[in-house]
This record gives sequence, structure tokens and C-alpha cells, in this order.
Amino acid sequence: MIALFKNGSITKGILRRNFIWLLLVGFTSICSATPILIANADFKGDWNFNEQKSKLAEGRRMNAQKIKVSQEGNATVIERTLASQNGDNIVSSEKLTFDGKTAESTVFGTSKRKSTATWSADGQSMTINSTIAFERDGNTTEIKIVEIWKLTDNGKSLSIDYTTTSPRGTTTNTLVYDKA
Repeated sequence: MIALFKNGSITKGILRRNFIWLLLVGFTSICSATPILIANADFKGDWNFNEQKSKLAEGRRMNAQKIKVSQEGNATVIERTLASQNGDNIVSSEKLTFDGKTAESTVFGTSKRKSTATWSADGQSMTINSTIAFERDGNTTEIKIVEIWKLTDNGKSLSIDYTTTSPRGTTTNTLVYDKA
């Protein structure tokens, strides 16, 4: 046995096993520490409102009849088409980023909408937090909106949990849109 230590074969074998073990442990540690890339839900496309699938609260609603979602670099662009009280189409557009910056757009004439967007941890839903300030007769009314977007029906439908809070109270609707 002493002869084996002298020629180094046992020492080389032990070193080789320790080296392989260290490589495996190191590789496993690196892989578990590396964040897994999660694909975010893909909302791009044209969407048409489906009133039958939607859950609507009582009262006046100003929900979009059509939504078009596109991508511009790192930004998501949402174009909403609403029908006005006299039947004309009102189109509003906002460009959202997911870096915490506030996006500002104009809605309903000169009213300003300020929005931020975030992804859920699993990337399967998008939350848009918005504030709209309306000026009327010298008074400003603020409405807060929270939208939670998610795909349903294997991506054929878009469901938006839409909650508004204003001086009149809080209203929650689930708006469903079918892919055009």
C-alpha cells in the first residue's frame, strides 16, 4: 500500500474525483443561481370587445370596443377605440414601458392619462395603473384605474379586470376581448 502512495496513483485518483465533484457542485450552483428567463404573455394583435363574455357593473361604461396592441422596441403600444355618445369613434393611444417610468397620453379631449405598467412574477399578466384628471367648470376630478390583463382560451381571448375609483366610488368590470 505504501508503494501506491509513492507512485502517486491513489493521490491522482483522489484529486481527479475531488476535481470532478467540485465541477459538478460549481455547475449546479451556477445553474440554480441564474434566473430563468420567463416569456411574458403576448398581447399583440387586434382585439374586439365581447359583451357576452364580459362581467359588467351597472351604470355608465366607457370601455373600448376595439384594442390594438403592438410593440415598438421595449415599449408596448395600446390603441383603444371607443364609441362616443353620438356614435363617433374616439381613439386614444398610449406607449407603455416596464421600467417604472410614467407614460402620459391624452384622452377625452385634453384630459391627461398617466400610466405605469408592470409584469407579474410569472409573466402571464400585465398590470396598468393609471390616473386621469378631468377638468370641468374649473374643478379637477381624478379617476384611478387598475387594469390586470391576461390571456384566456389558449390566447384567443384577452381578459381585463378593470377597476376604477372616483369620487362616485369604486367599480370593477371584467372586460373580455376576442382576437380578431
